[in-house]
Order: sequence, then structure tokens, then C-alpha cells
Amino acid sequence: MVDKVSSDVIGHDSPMDQRCRVYASISFAVILLAIGLPLWWETTAVPRAKVPHAEIGQLKKLELAFQLRLYLGCIEPRRSEQLAMELLERLTESGQSEILKMTVSHFATANTSIARMTSIAELERASGRFEVGHGEILVLEASRQALGGLEVHVSSGRSVYFSSDADGDKIAQVLREWIYRQDSLRLTRDALSRPAEFSLDVANRRRFPASPSYDVLLTVVNPEPEDSRVDRDVSLVAQNYIEPFLEELSLVADFSVKSQWLYLVPLGVRPRKVQNHYALSEGLLPQIITPLEKKLASQVSLHPTINLVAYMVPCSEAPLYIYDKNHVRATKDPQFEAFHSPRWGGIALVNPPANFCDTAKEDRVLRPNEQVVVGVFLQHLRLLLGVPDKESIEGAAIAPLRSLKPRDWELDDLLRIRAVEQLTSAKLTLQSLSKLLKEISNIVITEQVGRRISSALKLIHHATELLATGNLRDGFVASKQAFVTAEAAFSDPSLLALLYFPDDQKYAVYIPLFLPVMIPVLFSLKNIKNYLFCSD
Repeated sequence: MVDKVSSDVIGHDSPMDQRCRVYASISFAVILLAIGLPLWWETTAVPRAKVPHAEIGQLKKLELAFQLRLYLGCIEPRRSEQLAMELLERLTESGQSEILKMTVSHFATANTSIARMTSIAELERASGRFEVGHGEILVLEASRQALGGLEVHVSSGRSVYFSSDADGDKIAQVLREWIYRQDSLRLTRDALSRPAEFSLDVANRRRFPASPSYDVLLTVVNPEPEDSRVDRDVSLVAQNYIEPFLEELSLVADFSVKSQWLYLVPLGVRPRKVQNHYALSEGLLPQIITPLEKKLASQVSLHPTINLVAYMVPCSEAPLYIYDKNHVRATKDPQFEAFHSPRWGGIALVNPPANFCDTAKEDRVLRPNEQVVVGVFLQHLRLLLGVPDKESIEGAAIAPLRSLKPRDWELDDLLRIRAVEQLTSAKLTLQSLSKLLKEISNIVITEQVGRRISSALKLIHHATELLATGNLRDGFVASKQAFVTAEAAFSDPSLLALLYFPDDQKYAVYIPLFLPVMIPVLFSLKNIKNYLFCSD
């Protein structure tokens, strides 16, 4: 009897003990599986804000087009209607890829004072009564006498004057090649979106890429200060000439003008002595920029730097002239030579005046003609910022620049080119970012990045709508904001937070920790099932 009782106590648990063991297993399983595992999964998951991938994918179908308004005034009503239809046909193209959409409003000027004007100055005063905004052009008919024998004259404002005997082909050619430049707009868009199929033209390759800010670094280089002294305040030159010009382009970007002096910096190449002067081959010009770039300190800023360098040619190499591959001088000025490098800047070689080097060293004070030097620098700035020189058209002329302000229609053309560049770049940036975020699931997407992506997407659509309705100024501003916001989202440092900690590494770290705890709990699930659902 005693042995049997002992066997029962040792071999079998009481019902109470069995229930306690099962309840403990259930509690462990609930805590570990229902609470611990989801909590671990949530705390180790990569935070990813919502990204509108579908809407970003639709950007490739978003076509950019500019609505342009042209006001045509002819002396006779019949000619105005006929010429309006002719210009509209020649300036627009059919197809879904059309980038310019024209509207032409025509009127007659027979009973106005415009028909009796006898000079361009009078036409300028008369056209000032018309309110012509950004992206709009006023085309007025005038007598050939008033235009000085020209067929077409383009003013510094937003007015174009044509003579009574000018045909529609000539007017359309001037508008297409000088003012609207739709071929350059289309090529800029296609080359950015499909670089394998299209290549940029010379003007696009020379122009600095889109940026919200630029640094303009004005440098005066005196390689032999012991031989001659330069009497010019470079900071005043920047303040009086460069800054006013850039203020007129403040809508395009923010500009910061800096100046510096460099001494004992050689040219970097050895010019060739030719008779009574020194010659520098055009093919050697890149070798000047490479060593000079190390001394300019232009990399201290995060923004693109436009370098404007005035190199004072020493007496040991003066006068110094640049010859092209055909051994012909590009300029005929005996004191100045200049050249520019695409997306870098320009260099002006300032030769000392005649008989300067014959004087004593202590009396050599070089006073270069700052108007000529500044004129060269302003021309370089125009080219590097996207205002190219115009090819000549027979019978047509452009009003000369009378101030530091660029022509109004040149500014409009620059806004269109930059809007195309900025919107295309913003779309490509969002598409690349969307593809990257979908392919790599471990990249952190913070709420700030998500807001920037959504904001850039909205700005792209908003800018496209504004440009399509003819609001060039506001459309450009929206395109610049879209470009900046998209770039900020793509370059956000938080995107790289967990890029190198993928899921397989996460499991490799945590499984050795949780597996020993999970095995007993998983095995106890069978006992819990038998206790709850199986009868004795």
C-alpha cells in the first residue's frame, strides 16, 4: 500500500498542478507571441512615410508647354488678319510634343499715331503705351524709313517692328530664332530626359546647370607684382558693374559676388615668341585653367562658382595674343584678349600699354580700362548664364544694349529655358527617388522626406499649369521651387540611415537571442492544445 501511494505521488501531477502548468505556458505564449513578437517587429521595422509612387510614375506623361501671346499691329486691317494667320502657322507645330502654344491678337493702326512714326525712338515711345508682360511680344508695322531701311528691328523691350514690305517668313524667322528659340527649348527637354538619344547643343553645354544660387568670383591675377603695380579696386568694379547686372537676374537665381587678388601665379603655359609679340595657341587654353583652378579657392562654396579672371600679362610675356587653329587672332584689340570655358568662367588677358615696359619698375603702374574688362566679363556672364549671342539674319537687327540690364525678351527666353531645365530635372529626380525607394525596402523615409516629395510633385503640376496658361513669371518661380524641393528630398541624409542593415542581418542578430526562448514555448503549444481540446 505504501509503495503504491508513493508511485502515484511521484509519477502523476495533481489536477491543480497540471492547470497551473498549462496556464503558465499559455501566459508565456501570449506574452511572447501576441505581445513580444509584434512589439519586436514594430521596433525594428524601418520607418517609411507614404510616397505617392503611382502619381510620380504618371509624370512621364506630363507634357510641358508654354502659352505665348503675340500682339500684332498692322496699318491695314486686312493685312493684320492675313499676317496673323501666317505667323501662327509658321510659329506652331502640330503633334503632342509641341512645346510652344501661340495665340495671336491682331489690330489695325491706320488711325493711330504709330502709322506716322518716322524713327525707332518714336516707335519706342508709342509702344510704351501697351502693357506687355513676361512672355508676351508686341509686333508693330512701321515704315521702312522709320526702321532705317531694315525689314525687322527688335527692341530692348518686348517689341518688334517690321517694315511694310517685310514678309511673314522674315518676321517668323526673327521670332523663332531670336526670341522664342523653340528648337533649343525642345532640345533641352529631350537631352535631359533622354540623354542616350539626344545631345545638348553648344549653348546648353556652355550654360551653367540649374541651381538656386551661384557664386561669382572676380579675381585679379598679378604674376609679377615686383615688376608692375595694378591700380584698380576690384571690389568697386564688382559693386559698380557686376552686381547691378546680376540684380536684374535675381528672379533666375541668387548671386553672391566675391573678389580677390592673386600674386605670383604664372600663366601655366609658355607662350611662343613671334616677331614683336608672344603667341598663345587656342589649343593650350585649357592648360591655363587647370593650374589656375587650384589657386582660385572656388571650391569653398556648395554653390556653383562662376570664375571671372583678369590676368595681368607681365612685361616678360607682353604683348600676348591668342591665335586660333588657322593662326588668326580672334580679336584685334592690342590690349585685351579673352576666352571662356563652358560651365567654368572666363579669362581676360590684359596686356600693358605700349612703352609701359620701357619705364623703370618703380614707375610702372598699370591702369587697365575697366569698362573694356567689365564688358568682357558681362559678355561671359551672359553666355554662361544662358543668354547666347544671336546669329545674324539678313535685313534684321537688334537694339544695342545701353545699360547693364539685359533685354526684356532675353530675360523671358532665359526664364523659359530654365523652367524647362528645372521641371525636367525635378521630374527625373522624383522618378529616380521613387524607383530607389521601391527597390530598397531598408531605406528610411522620414515624414520630412515624404512631405518634400509630395510638395515637389504638387509644385511640378502647379508650375506646368501656370506655364500652360501664359503666366511665365509665376510658372518659373514654381518650377524653381519644385527643383529645389526635389533635390532636397533626394539628398536628405536620413535616406542612408539604415541602408546597410538589411533584413537578413537583422534576423542574424536577433534569432540567436530569441530562438532558445521560443523553442520551449513552441513545444508547449501541443500540451496546451491537448489540455484544452482533448478529453481524458
